[in-house]
Amino acid sequence: MSRIWDALKAAEQHRVRMIERQGDVLLQTHRGDRRHTKRAETNVPVFVYGTNPLHQPFHEEAFTLDLNDGGCLLSVAAEIVAGQRLLLTNIENQAERECRVIHVSKRMKGRVHAGVGFGQPVPDFWEPS
Repeated sequence: MSRIWDALKAAEQHRVRMIERQGDVLLQTHRGDRRHTKRAETNVPVFVYGTNPLHQPFHEEAFTLDLNDGGCLLSVAAEIVAGQRLLLTNIENQAERECRVIHVSKRMKGRVHAGVGFGQPVPDFWEPS
């Protein structure tokens, strides 16, 4: 049974790597900064909700590295992939918004930097309460 489980885990890890590569290729073709609003280097605490590659739900407290009206760059410990949908809750004002993972960096010290974008700009998401 453990050989089957190990094979399933290896196949899932391969699938995740392939999805990340596809995302990296897509991002390389659109290298320019496509933000429509100015980026601010600000640490805002957020709760991140989603599912991992094995479809197990997760949530964690994370923080932004920078942000703008259209999304942010997060530092997270969870395993996430480009294209994945997440739910963010701004801890300071309790605002909630669905977002999509645009880019995921390589894991360093147990965390990744993930660029996430909202469907449309949401300037009030970052406003303090």
